[in-house]
Amino acid sequence: MKHFFIRSQVIFVSVILLLTFAVMMALVMRFNSRWDFTKEKVYTMAETTSKLLRELRPGVVEVMAFYPHDDLARRDFEIFLKECQLRHPDFKYRFFDPDRVPRLAKEVQVKKQYTVILRYGGLQERIIRPDEESFANALFRLAHPKAYQVCFVSGHGEASVQQEDRTGVSIFKEALGVNNYKVKEIILTASKELKKCDVIVVAGPHRDLDAQEYSVLKKSFQRGQGILFLIDPMDPGTGLSFREFMKGFGIVLGEDVLVDKVSRMIGGDFLVPLVSQYVYQHPITANFDLPTFFPVARSVKPATDPVPGVEVVPLAFSGSGSWAETNLRALEEGEAAFQVENDLAGPICLAVAVEGLEKSSVPFQGDASVSVSDPQHRMVVVGDSDFITNGYLELSGNEMLSLLMIQWLSKDTRSVTLQPRELEFKPLLLNPSQRLTVLSLTVGGFPLFFFAAGAVRILWRRRTP
Repeated sequence: MKHFFIRSQVIFVSVILLLTFAVMMALVMRFNSRWDFTKEKVYTMAETTSKLLRELRPGVVEVMAFYPHDDLARRDFEIFLKECQLRHPDFKYRFFDPDRVPRLAKEVQVKKQYTVILRYGGLQERIIRPDEESFANALFRLAHPKAYQVCFVSGHGEASVQQEDRTGVSIFKEALGVNNYKVKEIILTASKELKKCDVIVVAGPHRDLDAQEYSVLKKSFQRGQGILFLIDPMDPGTGLSFREFMKGFGIVLGEDVLVDKVSRMIGGDFLVPLVSQYVYQHPITANFDLPTFFPVARSVKPATDPVPGVEVVPLAFSGSGSWAETNLRALEEGEAAFQVENDLAGPICLAVAVEGLEKSSVPFQGDASVSVSDPQHRMVVVGDSDFITNGYLELSGNEMLSLLMIQWLSKDTRSVTLQPRELEFKPLLLNPSQRLTVLSLTVGGFPLFFFAAGAVRILWRRRTP
């Protein structure tokens, strides 16, 4: 009987302990909290991000993060995702190593490490190397969905979104699709859905447009539709209509080809200039710092005589070791060399952004003027189209820069800006008297205090019977 009582006691205590731990775990999982005791609150989620997570209720927010298994960045990002779970009841996340799950990575079209996919309500957003600001912007776009349509012009030998070889842009079409852009091909003078296009892309035409097609593009610009011109170098004497059209916007389209020796040094080609210099004052390139490559490109720069009411901003420049070669015949024969009197030394501008500033009349040679009434009239002109083709799109930052151009042209303003929070460095500066006081306390004061306290304790114990 005694042994039975002892065993019952052990079982009872074990059950009580198990229930206690279960209740504690339930409370911790349900009421998990973190405290940030830094003055700047650098480890606290921004209120904007918390508000966006609240806007996504009810519904499940699913995050798929593709990180290397033992990467330190994965641990830091997981801490942030746990913060998100505290603010959304149905926030779920999973980490995958793309090298260990190649089939899944292929199914969701993940081609780069540190890619994060967010899904909510049948929509998805993806970001690469996320920080809190880019994550908050993805949440914002999920909370305020909007469809944009990108139209690729055809009929002049342009790169096709249907082609899957190196010269096609089918991969770019997929990239636009996963970022919630609808893509279609149009003919400028025969498409009834032209007015529904948010962005019109003219990607590498091999022959000139006619007057009616230029008129359509001018009217589209007037309506506020974004236009992306990707104009490759052409044979001498051809492509004059493109140059005349660009003059109306204050843009000079060079009759040259960029040559870059630096690209050859890093394993590339003389005619594939390395671009790593960007104008950080423009929304397209403000937060972009990846190198890009533009195979067989021509110079594109603002005119010395600006057009009233239109602002032309250069976006990207080749390196200082490049130049714009004007002797195209010698270039074809492989005998090109920099000539001070004819060629333009680098850095060379090869992409510009055009924006209407205020209500004014923009003149065009040989045609009526176009009225620009607000800053929502946008155009981007690049001296190359190959950088968005299947053969080069996935090279370094080409895809990201292309998507940033489309985002700006489509006027996708669904973005938030978070103020950076960093630990403030405040050095402790002491005058001579303060330094003497600190030295006296640390070297003499504290040791004497503990010595006196010990002596008092010993004397007290000796006098105590």
